Amino acid sequence: ETFEAGRIGRSLSKTSALPSAVSAPLIAASAPTTGVALPRSFFEISALLDLRFPPDVELRAFATHAKMQVVDPSKLCEDAAWEIDPKTATLPEPFQSFMANGNLVPVPFKQSVLHVENAVRQQAEQQRSIMSQAGGLLQILPVIGLSVSAETMFFVLVVRRDQVLADTSTALRRASPEDLKKPLKVKFANEEGVDEGGVAKEYFRLLSEQLFSPDFGMFSVDSESRYLWFNPASFNDPEDFEMVGSVIGLAVYNNLPGLDVNLPPVLFKKLKDVPTTVEDLGVVFPAHALSLQAVVNWKPPDGCSEEEAGQLFQDTFCLDFSVSYEALGETRTVNLLEGEESPSPVTLPRRDEFAKLFKDWYLTTGVASAFDPFRKGFDRVCMSPVYSCLSAAELEAIICGEKDIDFAHLRKGSVVVKAAVDFRDGYLDDFWNIALSFDIVQKRQFLKFVTGSDLAPVGGLERIGLKIQRNGGEPTDRLPTSQTCFNLLLLPEYADEAKLRRLLTTAIENAEGFGLQ
Repeated sequence: ETFEAGRIGRSLSKTSALPSAVSAPLIAASAPTTGVALPRSFFEISALLDLRFPPDVELRAFATHAKMQVVDPSKLCEDAAWEIDPKTATLPEPFQSFMANGNLVPVPFKQSVLHVENAVRQQAEQQRSIMSQAGGLLQILPVIGLSVSAETMFFVLVVRRDQVLADTSTALRRASPEDLKKPLKVKFANEEGVDEGGVAKEYFRLLSEQLFSPDFGMFSVDSESRYLWFNPASFNDPEDFEMVGSVIGLAVYNNLPGLDVNLPPVLFKKLKDVPTTVEDLGVVFPAHALSLQAVVNWKPPDGCSEEEAGQLFQDTFCLDFSVSYEALGETRTVNLLEGEESPSPVTLPRRDEFAKLFKDWYLTTGVASAFDPFRKGFDRVCMSPVYSCLSAAELEAIICGEKDIDFAHLRKGSVVVKAAVDFRDGYLDDFWNIALSFDIVQKRQFLKFVTGSDLAPVGGLERIGLKIQRNGGEPTDRLPTSQTCFNLLLLPEYADEAKLRRLLTTAIENAEGFGLQ
């Protein structure tokens, strides 16, 4: 089956259609004078998603043939070891895995493979925990029954809704590395909901609202970009930032939807050890980047001597090697040059040095006391071979989800679950007319009501796979309900579209908490 995976990949590549913006003669040119910029999607094998290629099969192929290593594309044109074997007409073993050729694999499929790997790791930890509890007796007397607690099988989080942050902090500080490798189960105190995924989604939503709030002091929000970033003036302990990293790691490890948090791309570059750039600074802090650009791009008037240009530069910008930030209502200043008592002035020859140190302070050195424990907490949960193969952009897509809230995509991926009585003709058309007419706030409320998260998964809303089932009919004033664990909407059949709109809107605007019927 792994050989077939490689063979399918080659045949699909041959049948891929050219994008409309690229003409065939341009692609066929033998020696183009300039490179042709093609979108990444041009190279991706969409059939992995369209034909639902099994991610567990791919994980085995990736482990067996590629040893969980991604092929370096730069070596393909230099090393003869990557040529097709003329005797067997087969590809080198690493090519018999899609994941080994990362640029060919759509992000949603990589996420599916990551889900499978996470499940395998969780099952391994459960087995280890059971054997540890049994003291090895299962190997000797496998037929004897053994009572296993929920804590043995799962990392159980019991939290109070009004103390979700404090309870989470306490639980994570007490948790061992082995605990975090088990599947997560969340229970809200004094609520009956059983966590099959939906309770955990609600938990992460509530926790994110508090954890990433600027009022909590760990993160600040740039007024222009609206991105969150580590607050250099934070008085939080390193353990608090480690907790944040662990929380995000737990969401990824337990295959939950993205977090509704506006984290910048540079954070994921740092998690993947990709060097930061001035462009990254511009994404998070546009005003700082524009000011820095003015400094770096400044040119003296024609005819100025070197000395005159240098003096004019300093008179124009009046800069020294320092940065300032607000803390508790006071302005604090940091010297960017280590070992100097007072900041030196920024001269024309040293402006590039200043630009680099300025960028590094905002993105690295100035927030190291926060980012380093944050990364420690994240890696504590998430480090794995498949995770290591993800790019920074792919990790961002998995953690933050997509911004797609086009309900036409949600409708395209929806299915009707068979019930004892079918919906009357045209009723679901009425439902979709209402859903498509929702504003942005209502669409997010609907998504949260049905799935437990108001974000789209990687690949868009179609991949939610919304299920709709008839749940009784008139006479009734029962509100629509949902099973967020299964993305299932239980929809009564009302007498007319006006009543459907009224009760559906009431349900999505007043949904919080879990109960059992």
